[in-house]
Amino acid sequence: MGKYTEHWENYKRKVVRDTLRLLGVMFSLIPIGVVGFLLPQSDEWPLAVVVALLLAWLTVFVRTLLKSCKVDCPRCATVYTRGKYLSNCPQCGLRMLDEGPP
Repeated sequence: MGKYTEHWENYKRKVVRDTLRLLGVMFSLIPIGVVGFLLPQSDEWPLAVVVALLLAWLTVFVRTLLKSCKVDCPRCATVYTRGKYLSNCPQCGLRMLDEGPP
């Protein structure tokens, strides 16, 4: 068991929670579509309601997505965003999920 094992285990649990939260936000779009379909198309205010709901949904989705990409480095406490080409800490170079010395 390394020095950072507990931190990375907590990080893995956070990733699972964030993924489930993101899936929940994605599936919450279905009721918005149903509301938009069921509202009468002749009035202008139902369109405004559906657009407002879609904008609120998009805002929540983007915030949830950006929050789920954050990584806290256990060595130097730098918060960075992981990506396709960035898995190491940009400050100290610790590899993501590296448990460190025992």
